[in-house]
Order: sequence, then structure tokens, then C-alpha cells
Amino acid sequence: MKIFNQNQSFLLRSHLLTKSYIKSQVAAALNEDLGVLGDITSQALIEQTQVSTANIVLKQDAVLCGIDFAISAFMQLDKKASILSKKADGKFLKKGTIILKIKAQTQSILAAERSALNFLGLMSGIATKAYLFTKIAKPYGVKIYSTRKTIVGIRALQKYALTKGGANINRMTLDDFFFIKDNHVANTSSIIESIAHARAFYPKKKITVEVDNINQLKEIINEKIDIVLLDNMSAAQIRECLKLVKGKFKCEASGNINITNIKKIAQTKVDRISSGQLTHSVENIDFGLEL
Repeated sequence: MKIFNQNQSFLLRSHLLTKSYIKSQVAAALNEDLGVLGDITSQALIEQTQVSTANIVLKQDAVLCGIDFAISAFMQLDKKASILSKKADGKFLKKGTIILKIKAQTQSILAAERSALNFLGLMSGIATKAYLFTKIAKPYGVKIYSTRKTIVGIRALQKYALTKGGANINRMTLDDFFFIKDNHVANTSSIIESIAHARAFYPKKKITVEVDNINQLKEIINEKIDIVLLDNMSAAQIRECLKLVKGKFKCEASGNINITNIKKIAQTKVDRISSGQLTHSVENIDFGLEL
């Protein structure tokens, strides 16, 4: 069953966003913000021919992300706008850094300001959180992964942003690989039967199986799977599972993992950690525009 534009699901195969995707997302934001008449305040108070140079300034330490979205916002309202300087996505920058300097019609700058800053704030927030998680986990050889806990319509840009912070994309869509959870197993006689059904359905697709306890793990220990997801387990339980698995397949810790407990989980040296916190609980990064 396909009820979406399949092209959207391939935007991130190389951890890049297409120019057309960026343009369409920004156009939607501008249309929503401008209404029918546009920025009537700027129209009333500023001459249409007036040109200004604007600086967008980072107001806190952060990993920058969304620069092309910000540029697109200004360029779509003033095709003659010129970029005087810009910083690149994925850079950790200090408070006070000028991340974009642009020369354009003043009315256009002010009309595009909020849309540009909204993209920068959200995407940099995701990138920065991913950076913090990754920095904590890296000394233990643990990789950080995303989940599908995203906002409708902007999953691609959210996933892109977390890669700029050093995290990895898990499933982009439901057809990337099999992910057998307890609700799936409820419709079969056992986890093993569920694995067999999945392998027969698409033999070349990888298989992840979620387990809630070590008894479930023991049940599948000799099965040919790629990843076992250890759901809502303590660090002690994760260590016990790792001893049992002995590298037969990768182990992924997930469930209520946040900035306060991720170090304890990473210290187990589990192969990977996935967390919805990277996209659903993000602190917006503060930027300002100065004329």
C-alpha cells in the first residue's frame, strides 16, 4: 500500500536534501506566514526600493543547521539578493557568530526573517542535541540513531539535521527493514515464527527484533537477525544481554533515553542507542537578525 510520494523517502539516502525539497518547504512556510497581503507593516513603513545588508547572528553556542533554508527564504522574496558570507551546516559555532550576511531589498528581508529563523532554530536545535548525545556516547564506541518520532511533512529535514550533529538515521520509512515488535508477535505463535514470516516475505531485507526481557532474548539467540532492540532496559540488564549475545548480532538500547541517563547506557558499550528525544524534545536555538 502506497499513499505517499515515494521520492520523499529517498531524500536522505546520501544524508543530503535536494534543492527542490528545500525550495518547496520554504515556499510553504512563506505562504503560511505572508497571508494574502504580505508584510503590510514593512510595506507601509519602508520604501520598496530600499536595500539593506542583514546579519543573522547566533545567540548561543550551537551546531548550525538550516543555512540553505534561510538563504532560500530571502532569495524567494528577492531574486536579486546576494549572499555576502555564510557558515556551513554541521559546524559547532560560538555565541555571537555571524552565520549569514545577505544584501537584499529591506522589505523582503523583513518579510522572510521569521521563516528563515524558524528553520534555523529548529534544525540547529536537532543538530545540537544530536551532537551532545554523540559526544557522550563516542568514547564508548556507541553510535546514536534516530527514531520515527517526527513531525508530519518535515521528517526529511529533521533527519538531515540530526546527521549534521553526528547521529545516524534509523528507519526513514516502514519499508526500510523489518522491525518486529510485541504487537506483531501477538498475531503469531512466537517470535521465532514472526522472524520466519518476515524472512520469507522479503528475504533480502534486514530484520530487527524488539525484546522486553532476557527470556525473550534467549528465545531468539540462535536466530539469524541483524539487530535486537533492548526496550526500556536498565544498564545492568543491557550488560546481561550483551554477555548472552556475544556479538551474534548488534544490540540497540532504546526507550526513555535522554541527556541525563545516556552516559550510563553508553558505558555498557551497547552497539547503538536510539532516542526519540533527538526529534520530539528539542530546544530551539536562538538566532537574531540585525540590519
